[in-house]
Amino acid sequence: MSTAEGSKEYVTEFLDGPLQGTTQHRLYIDGDYEKVITAYVAVEGLPSELRYVASASKQVGDTLFVSYKWDASGSDSIEVDEQDSNV
Repeated sequence: MSTAEGSKEYVTEFLDGPLQGTTQHRLYIDGDYEKVITAYVAVEGLPSELRYVASASKQVGDTLFVSYKWDASGSDSIEVDEQDSNV
């Protein structure tokens, strides 16, 4: 999908994994959104790499929203402590 006319950014929606429920505004690269996003986060003070893959996109007005799913097999192993969950 190419950029909307005049638009320079799109919105990411993280559907699952450690970044579930968060969004980011990102710039198009060469007129297109990123198919894979690598996020670097600190887990218990140690750097961890998370990989997310684009799964769907939708145009809302002038803004493109791209949904990303967590690729656990392509990410660093992260254990979730259920006591720390906000569920």
